[in-house]
Amino acid sequence: MNVYSVRHGQSEGNLKGLYQGPDVPLSQKGKEQAKTLAKRLKNIPIDVIYTSPFIRAKETAEIIAKELKLPIEYWESLKERERPTELEGLHIDDPKASEIKEQIAQNWLKGNWKHSDDESFEDLKSRGLKMVKHLLEKHRNQNVLCVSHGTIMKMIVVCSIFGEKLTPEVFWEFNSHTWSQNTGITHLEFIDKYGWGLLTLNDTTHL
Repeated sequence: MNVYSVRHGQSEGNLKGLYQGPDVPLSQKGKEQAKTLAKRLKNIPIDVIYTSPFIRAKETAEIIAKELKLPIEYWESLKERERPTELEGLHIDDPKASEIKEQIAQNWLKGNWKHSDDESFEDLKSRGLKMVKHLLEKHRNQNVLCVSHGTIMKMIVVCSIFGEKLTPEVFWEFNSHTWSQNTGITHLEFIDKYGWGLLTLNDTTHL
């Protein structure tokens, strides 16, 4: 099985440097990025397209699906990590946003700590493990494309590699030191004899 996770194209929120909720659409550049990505994916035999229901991912998936002539399946679990709603609409450099991020950073290693209505590490890990299990149970002999978001894409990677052994420390370091650019492709492969392998991370050579 091959799992290709791609981050959505540039959104209007990305363009403006804002923390964004689920209803932010692609920018014009994001639409062009998605079209370029779709042409590249024509060279890969995709069997199933899953997408996050967030507008920016949905629009990216629709552009890809039109090029590949495949239907889209919406998968709620592919949505981005739930951050405190107080962040939505704030600029990434806003002092209030910086204060919230610092509080999260200071408490992240506790595992179950939440700032408010956000997801804790344990929440996110549970979602990631369930997704990996679903992929193995439903698509073991297929090539799957998942259109998603940066943080949850990274959680899928580390959950496939570490499983239940994944710790807050490991995820924090991985998330902090790897990048997820718009329309970047991350490729995981599962082989029965060897298990999961990470073949590529954030491949943007099509841009």
